Amino acid sequence: MEQLQPQHEQTERRVMSRMDAALRFNYQVISEEMALKDPYDPHFVLPRYFLLLTELDQFDQVIHNELKQLNEKDQQIAKILSLFNQKLNLITGTMYDSIVQTMLPSTEQINLSAIGLSFFTEQPIAKDSYVHVTLSHPDNFFHIAAIAQVVYEKFDTDHGYRIGCYFISLHPHDREKISQCLEQDKT
Repeated sequence: MEQLQPQHEQTERRVMSRMDAALRFNYQVISEEMALKDPYDPHFVLPRYFLLLTELDQFDQVIHNELKQLNEKDQQIAKILSLFNQKLNLITGTMYDSIVQTMLPSTEQINLSAIGLSFFTEQPIAKDSYVHVTLSHPDNFFHIAAIAQVVYEKFDTDHGYRIGCYFISLHPHDREKISQCLEQDKT
């Protein structure tokens, strides 16, 4: 279901599912050549907390899929591995609470959709520039890297420059994570 958020009628003219969210957010302006790379390419400056959390997400996805398949073949081994995974989650959760929390940047207000985002910054970013972004949901629903192109830059006396971008490189499973979050935000 598409919706228009009235608080952004003058700045957001598109009709689509979007949400304003407090996210952990990093960006860097990149060249057109770099914009052709995978958003998770090691040449990009990815924060350590982000790398750790994305690796944990990927590990959880693989374990979940493998346990489903193994459960069809041998339920007893699947149960043992599931318990092992629960213990691993407790260990990583404790590590997250004690170590990772201290590395996390504060959240920023981001307007997000499955095809783009807008954010505020103190410095202008020229239209048609490319930016590499990392987005982390504070409740760990997703940790996403993407490449976007700036479609507008507007000055706001209260917040600085509002930068609007559309994603030019976003993995399909990352787009799905954003879409799921948008659906949860509607309910």
